[in-house]
Amino acid sequence: MANWSELPEEIIDLVAKRLPPYPNEFARFSCVCKSWNSVVKKQKSNIIRFAPWLMLAKRKNDKQFKKAAIRSFYCHSTKRLFNYYLPQAKRTKCWGTPYGWLVTIGLDRDIHLLHPLSRIQISLPSQTTFQDQFGACCPLEKLCRAYCKKFALASDPSTPKSGQCPLVMAIYGDICYLAVASPGDEAWTSVDCSRSNYQDIIFFNGHFYGISCDGMLRIIEVNTCQPKATDFASPPDNIYVCSTFYLVELSGDLYMVERAFDTTDDLPTIPCHNETTYFVVYRFDFRSKAWTEVEDLGDHALFLGNNTSFAISTSDYPEFKENCIYFTDDHSDFYPHGFCDMGIYDIENNTIEPFNFDDHQLSTFSRPVFFMPTL
Repeated sequence: MANWSELPEEIIDLVAKRLPPYPNEFARFSCVCKSWNSVVKKQKSNIIRFAPWLMLAKRKNDKQFKKAAIRSFYCHSTKRLFNYYLPQAKRTKCWGTPYGWLVTIGLDRDIHLLHPLSRIQISLPSQTTFQDQFGACCPLEKLCRAYCKKFALASDPSTPKSGQCPLVMAIYGDICYLAVASPGDEAWTSVDCSRSNYQDIIFFNGHFYGISCDGMLRIIEVNTCQPKATDFASPPDNIYVCSTFYLVELSGDLYMVERAFDTTDDLPTIPCHNETTYFVVYRFDFRSKAWTEVEDLGDHALFLGNNTSFAISTSDYPEFKENCIYFTDDHSDFYPHGFCDMGIYDIENNTIEPFNFDDHQLSTFSRPVFFMPTL
């Protein structure tokens, strides 16, 4: 019989990192023997980051799930769907982050940071405190679905620096303005922008950056009484103006991803909708302030959609495919139509492998989101 206590510590550590991120799983693991318990104690001294999860939308017709405040998740490590009691996310739209936290907005128009595994919530200013509001007759479900487009965090809320609250930036409103806030603020502070129509935001090397619908990169100064965005770099040549653009950090560099669509109405049960056709990846050079197209991400994978865009190494998480882009549906205008545009894009082969979770991915105001769970 194998003596599990004699396994090398590095092997035990690898096994522990593949556990489902639940406290009871770690408790069972630590009870095997002293050496296993020692590894768990070392891991718990730091924040444990797990492979990305996909948080699925509420199932449209499942009344039992609605009453019980159950959310479904897909874990790539185990290739399993599982259900998790999360009342704080009931009737909310969620955005994922690489820090283990979600940003949520509910039909009550309250906005929170939510750590789904601990169920800890941190309040942010309400949606009602943004400067530009939809019309008074706008239905609450539309407000929840379409008012806020994206959020980005300047730091991990689990590890605040010098007691400071994490700064959060939002893209919001009809023409996608920017605003910033921290927990404890009474209202969102609008960013002074000469233009609007932002599509993505990121905190990179101590600064917020935004990308607009025309591919213009802007830097946002937030350490002033009036935050301001200024042009920083022009878009790459030959971009498709109807694309969506994302910003992501990979190995210490800033990247932009162009996501192209076809508008189609060829499905008999679904009205006109957008469907992803391809992606193009660019790396930014801060010296020349120019973008260069990249055709190979090496052993990395990107995660785009209803989340802060992020990258992982497939050497650390081999259950994911290298040189691929995992994407979810963030076309909020088409949510009521019952179509969900999500899948895995293989950069080398220019192919898309669709995700399919039956009716889990269909909802009137929410869509699946990627995030990296932490303990």
